[in-house]
Amino acid sequence: MNMTYFKKSTKSSVLICLALILSACAVGPNFKKPDNPKTSSFTRDASLEGKVVGTIQTDWWKSYSSPELNKLIEMALKHNPNIEVATANLKVAQQNTIAQQGFYFPTVTAGTSRTIQNPGLFNASPPASVANPGPGAPTYTVNSAGLSVGFVPDIFGGNRRAVESLRGIENNAKYQLAALQITVVTNVIQTVSQEITLREELRLAVAAERAAFKQLEHLRRMNAVGYSSGLDLASQESSYAFVAAQVPNLRKLHEQTLDMLSVLCGELPSSKLEIPTIDALKIPVDLPSAVPSAWIDKRPDVKAAEEMVKASNAQIGVAIANMIPTISISGFTGATAGTFSGLKDSLNKSWSETLNVNQTLFAGGTLFARKRAAEASLEASLGQYKFTVLTAFQNVADTLYALDQDKRSWEIARDNAEANKKIFEYTQLQFDKGYASEPMLLGVEQTYLVAEINRMQAYALYLGDTAALYQSLGGGWPGVDAK
Repeated sequence: MNMTYFKKSTKSSVLICLALILSACAVGPNFKKPDNPKTSSFTRDASLEGKVVGTIQTDWWKSYSSPELNKLIEMALKHNPNIEVATANLKVAQQNTIAQQGFYFPTVTAGTSRTIQNPGLFNASPPASVANPGPGAPTYTVNSAGLSVGFVPDIFGGNRRAVESLRGIENNAKYQLAALQITVVTNVIQTVSQEITLREELRLAVAAERAAFKQLEHLRRMNAVGYSSGLDLASQESSYAFVAAQVPNLRKLHEQTLDMLSVLCGELPSSKLEIPTIDALKIPVDLPSAVPSAWIDKRPDVKAAEEMVKASNAQIGVAIANMIPTISISGFTGATAGTFSGLKDSLNKSWSETLNVNQTLFAGGTLFARKRAAEASLEASLGQYKFTVLTAFQNVADTLYALDQDKRSWEIARDNAEANKKIFEYTQLQFDKGYASEPMLLGVEQTYLVAEINRMQAYALYLGDTAALYQSLGGGWPGVDAK
């Protein structure tokens, strides 16, 4: 047979296999989206839920009206090492999918070889006589070159299921990256809130320490002239020590919070970041809410769990395909000659075409076990999906309760601080006019400063809750629709 026949025959076989692939259905169950809980409320108290919003903006953190915060978040999204790891993992998943898609196409290999052989006297043809060995055995040279084509048609859809599974893993990596980005943004907001609060607390604690020290010095003078007892002095010394002990503890927490913020932004702890002041960070005016039935698909972690269900479901088809006959086609065309120039001679041309059909008859139960393992993996993925959905609902409910109670705590602490500020101002006026003593003024000042610290702590909790609400509702992550 000539080369033309080989080409026509191979082409016909490939076309037949392609037709079978296009007309065949992939084995195994098709993916069905898991059912989500049906509910009209996130909490037992529907009054906690705010007005419904259509979508959350991708750059939702700008609702805090702080340019410094925006810069820190942009820095974190670009340089956070965990985001870099997740981005690299996504690239790995993408390339694995592309690699598996390559099995849809034939494998073409070109090669050449040159062999020089001397079989020796005994293996020469005809063998040399031991009594009369002659001049010795001749040396042979064989040159060959050829082109090989191999193709495994995906008739039963095993490769399609494998690609589907890898595509699910790829989409899972996409949504995991989106979820991580939201988490990093939320952590930056909460860490900034903690930093500015600790900064103010430290300032107030230093002022409280000064007031307590003045009060202690006053009592020491009174004790020296006999106007106060040793018990009163010891009590005041204990009070001063308690107030003074707060300063180093707050300073430690403040410095550690700065370190945490630097690492979140991908910087060394020694770096100096531009952080907003307490007055520059505004609580969003209109906090988001959502309808439970439509909100669940906005959570990237839920979408990631759904993609793992899809990947596990496809693996059942892969396991079934391995139990079905495998068909493969291979072909070769080339030439063999004693010299390289002889490879051009048509008489030295050669070709082959092979059709293989293989069916595993016995494998010790391996294939059935792998199928059952794939089915069990699907059950596990469904269970994980259900847990993720329930956890998502819990996140929203917990955040709504926290927002309601922490807002009330902040309002109470704010009103208490304003009341103590007025008391301090009135006492200052009385002291200036001689109607109030210095110990009384110092005591009122310390009470006011403690009230301010409590207000700052309540504000930080409430501010952190607002960021947690955005996160629990999906965070306004950019569209990364699954393929």
